[in-house]
Amino acid sequence: MLKFISFEIIGERRLVCDGCEQRVERALKSQQGVQKVRANARKQLIEVLYEASVLDAASISERIDKVGYQATVVNNASGEFK
Repeated sequence: MLKFISFEIIGERRLVCDGCEQRVERALKSQQGVQKVRANARKQLIEVLYEASVLDAASISERIDKVGYQATVVNNASGEFK
């Protein structure tokens, strides 16, 4: 089952440019089970569509942390990538 999750950047390090967005998107897209990713520097949001049978929210959050950003879940639901 595909699930949609949104993370808000909360740490001192912020998404500030297209390069930041692309770095996060590449890191998450390389994770098995991730279908789509959209990072938005203006809104400080990362949206992910993933296969729940392969991956969980904690693993996605860990990957975001490894890229250098602190994030918190703001939406975690079944559904489509908006």
